Amino acid sequence: MADARRLPVVVALAAVVAAGVVLSSHENSHASPAQAQVQPSGATPAMALSTSWFCAGATGWPGSVAAGELVFDNAKSQPVVGTVQLVSPSGYGTKISVSVPAGGTSTLVEHFPGLHGQAATAWVGAIVTLYGGMASVNQVVDTAEGSASQPCASAAATRWFFVDGATLRNASDHISLLNPYPVDAIADLSFTTNEGQETSSAFEGVVVPADGLTVLNLGSHLRIREHIAVTVSARTGRIVAFQTELVSQPPAGATFVGPKGGLNPAAPVPGVTLDLGATQPTTSSWWPEGSDGTGLDESYVVYNPGPSTARLSLSLVAQGASNQAGSSSQLTVGPYGTATVTTNGQPWSLPGVAYAVHLVSANGVPVVAERSVAASAPSADRGLAVLLGQAGPVTDWLAAGTSAMAPTKHRGEVWLEVADPGDTAAAVTVEVVAGQRWAAAAGTSVLRVAPGSRAGLELPASVAHDALVVKSSQPVLVEEDSWASKKATGINLAPAVPLGSP
Repeated sequence: MADARRLPVVVALAAVVAAGVVLSSHENSHASPAQAQVQPSGATPAMALSTSWFCAGATGWPGSVAAGELVFDNAKSQPVVGTVQLVSPSGYGTKISVSVPAGGTSTLVEHFPGLHGQAATAWVGAIVTLYGGMASVNQVVDTAEGSASQPCASAAATRWFFVDGATLRNASDHISLLNPYPVDAIADLSFTTNEGQETSSAFEGVVVPADGLTVLNLGSHLRIREHIAVTVSARTGRIVAFQTELVSQPPAGATFVGPKGGLNPAAPVPGVTLDLGATQPTTSSWWPEGSDGTGLDESYVVYNPGPSTARLSLSLVAQGASNQAGSSSQLTVGPYGTATVTTNGQPWSLPGVAYAVHLVSANGVPVVAERSVAASAPSADRGLAVLLGQAGPVTDWLAAGTSAMAPTKHRGEVWLEVADPGDTAAAVTVEVVAGQRWAAAAGTSVLRVAPGSRAGLELPASVAHDALVVKSSQPVLVEEDSWASKKATGINLAPAVPLGSP
């Protein structure tokens, strides 16, 4: 795995795995890469993102179980100012002014000084307003077992979907519901677990107060579940939903989840994941980077939240396949069911190299899917990470860079992963604001991605305080991955923020 990330790797997307996945189910003319050119575009363009961002999934005190920090990125040539309203389930809140420098980043510790006595369990949400500019906000959580980050939501919705969580003797699963509006919202949660479809009156008619936060501990009623998929439906109002999964070191002598697990199993790998839910299922999902190897366990988990059976095709994007077509692996997921595809140890797997992955619905039934990674010895990396599939490509992306992806206590490696699903070569640049103009980010070069292929670029430490814009000559998909050898930092997968619609 480490070798696959050391150098920019270009691999063909069109070749796919031979049939035969491990399935655990609960009910034309191409432009040469050398011809594709992207140059810094000169004067900064009139791009704009949302002025409102909604963040949750953290706790509001340094050293607490999932201590929160907000990271702001401003890729505009003027400073951006705004406000952050911190809210808690108890109703306690505070408002803070923020300023983000031109072309740079800033951070805000989500800190509730009035709740010091409740520090370990004081969950926090943030309603952020940024006045003008081309800025985004990332939620970071810091735990004893690692750190994780996700872009905050730029809009609320009536439905949210989470693919896979767990409530085990060393694993907790919390769903944070944030209501950024001045009227109460009411939500219902339904579940598909390893025991089938489940509901609980404790998770029905949940009130999410106006300008407030409600946090649900799924383990309070769904105890000892190895897999939990969640649908959050708002009866009234619109909300934002995050999932925080905390896994501590397994107890000595514990049995682990799996076919030989005991009555009270534990998760084998400690870590933390933070997930902004999906607002709708999709018929096509992409992951620009995939990989497995010794000590690096990789799965793709699919949740079908609808009443029709989904017939799906999963394609691994093999290195050096020279754009040769192949057949995909097939899987079927029944109504309200889940399925897990594991790559490790399979005849069609590609251990030690990077690839991209495409999941497509063959019969048009949409699903929600995520990649799940667990890293432990003998892998050089440590921790847990999940990433929802991306629906489609665009040409411009705003990246958090190393500021949100790599905590200062141990940076690790931060990689920009790019997939070009089209039939024309893409040339990709990483740019920053220099005065009133765009310029190539220090230590980066043009990343060339052949048609139907992927590539990776390690981001240098020199861009830690820069807001990064990823610009491509063709529509591409972009994610940011952080890999660290110390469990206190862990691994993290996060999408870049698209500047436009697919």
